[in-house]
Amino acid sequence: MTNQQTSQDFFLTAAGPEPLDTPISLDRLYVRKYGNGPRIMLSVHGFGRNGRRMERLALALGREYTTFAPDLPYHGKTEWVRQQYTPQGLAAVFNRLLADYEDQPVYLLGHSLGGRILSNTLPFLNHPDIRDLALVAPDGAGGRYTNWIDTLPTSLIRPLAKFSERPRYLLKLSNWLRRRGVINRYSAEYLNYNLKDGTFRRRLAGSLRSVLKFPPQPANLEAALTNLSITATVFAGDRDPLLHHERLENVYGPLPSVNVVPYTGSHWLPEQLLYDYYLSR
Repeated sequence: MTNQQTSQDFFLTAAGPEPLDTPISLDRLYVRKYGNGPRIMLSVHGFGRNGRRMERLALALGREYTTFAPDLPYHGKTEWVRQQYTPQGLAAVFNRLLADYEDQPVYLLGHSLGGRILSNTLPFLNHPDIRDLALVAPDGAGGRYTNWIDTLPTSLIRPLAKFSERPRYLLKLSNWLRRRGVINRYSAEYLNYNLKDGTFRRRLAGSLRSVLKFPPQPANLEAALTNLSITATVFAGDRDPLLHHERLENVYGPLPSVNVVPYTGSHWLPEQLLYDYYLSR
């Protein structure tokens, strides 16, 4: 984001024209907009997905909520030039997106990596009427995707991100980590399948460079919730193979402003549960 960019330049929307054959020289966030309800929802997807993952829920809630579902950097149709992103940087983008809706209440929903991101950007959001934070299978505090990354020295992340641009080396590394029980079979097979794709490799490299800037910080999350006078709900599927359920409970359970809600299901977005949840808010 630069001072010269206007909001129209910065946000690509599904309703607007898509430029063709335009050199990518600026960071621009692609945002899908659904519904026309009086309440605003910012829905942030997980790793490897895009904003359209929120479409069915957003359409179902369309009379009550106007949903903005951005594609995260290195995902979907977002054009992200820089090699990483930060909580303050993404919060500035979200603030810019929500600036035209200061007289409407805002609800935040994050799935997997999106939950990790919203937890860390929350202290920097300046909308005057944020009402609620919901995290579904949040990464970091309970996720298996990057929990092993959180244990690594920061000095190793840059070379690890570089390795992701050379899939043969990263495949060897993932197999080595799996044999030692650092990552599970699902994660190793996921890498083996996807590292053939250049777009995925850039997504992985950018996410690796950025993810440690979004650490699990229970005290900071509680402080942000208290400051906003809101609560958070953490949804955890009882058959989710990508969650460390005990770790998630240890991180979020003691926080007075957070309610952990188990449900029957896996890692997928529990749309009916969330539909009922948001209609009751």
